[in-house]
Amino acid sequence: MRPGRTSPATAFDDRTGEILWEINLGSPVSGFPIIYAVDGREYVAISTGFGRFLDLTPELRPSANNTLFIFVLPE
Repeated sequence: MRPGRTSPATAFDDRTGEILWEINLGSPVSGFPIIYAVDGREYVAISTGFGRFLDLTPELRPSANNTLFIFVLPE
């Protein structure tokens, strides 16, 4: 999983390097992604919104809200 400066998140296959999926989060990532498991299923949580990175990327026009994205990983 790679959160990007321009707000896309990209998931890669750890064996082949192939892109599994990519999504535009609409705002810069405002924290570190967290990976956790519930009943054997793995999830990735990513928070976005106004954070310290907005000063570094004035060209971005992010959403005005903080958002928490949670993705379930394939089994």
